[in-house]
Amino acid sequence: MMAVLGALGWLLLTLLKIVGILLLIVLVLLALALLCPFCADFCWENGVVTIRAGVPGITLPVFRWPAPPPAGPEEPKGFFGKLKAKLRASRAERRRKKAAERAAKEAKKPKKETPPRKKAKLTLNILVTILRGAGRLTKAVFGSLRVTKIRVCLGVRGEDPAEAARAYGRLNAWLYPSLGVIDRFVYLDFEELRILPDFGSAEPTVADRVSFRLSARLLFIVAAAVRVLYEFWREKVLDVFL
Repeated sequence: MMAVLGALGWLLLTLLKIVGILLLIVLVLLALALLCPFCADFCWENGVVTIRAGVPGITLPVFRWPAPPPAGPEEPKGFFGKLKAKLRASRAERRRKKAAERAAKEAKKPKKETPPRKKAKLTLNILVTILRGAGRLTKAVFGSLRVTKIRVCLGVRGEDPAEAARAYGRLNAWLYPSLGVIDRFVYLDFEELRILPDFGSAEPTVADRVSFRLSARLLFIVAAAVRVLYEFWREKVLDVFL
């Protein structure tokens, strides 16, 4: 009996150690996710928009437009391929039947009528708290953003050289002041910024390309969001919407 209890205790202790190690790994990953800056690389070239996301040094493709045409479904080959296709079809049929049975049971159940919940009234203090929280969160988001590795190369074209020249002048007139205004709120780091006239020739000679990296430290955004939620809870702002 004592040997059995000792074995059970050893097994329980081992399981607790494994659970503790897994929790430690999860906490370390969460800390790395908060401390390491998240980044996304945007690139527009030859009419194709590509977005890669991850952390600096490790980015994976997450979006592309226009998307490449999807490959057609491959025909199952061999005995095992046909067997897998049959198992996949049977699982899909079982899921469909279970969903139909669940929907039928829910339709037969009588619905309980619950009285409408009275919401809190929107007062001036609550409105000020909402605006202050939105401003603090917006400031934290824009303050944590970093736009780096900006490479812009655009050619101004036109059928009429005179009209293309006017468009080139207008683009230069509004582009740089706009970038200056954005730089007041978001950190910008340019590697290349070229607006080139590309008129007077039948074929375009300038390859259009816009690419940049958008990075942010989630720790500052999460801290600001927690602070805003605490203020909303303290001032009972959530009672107005819930």
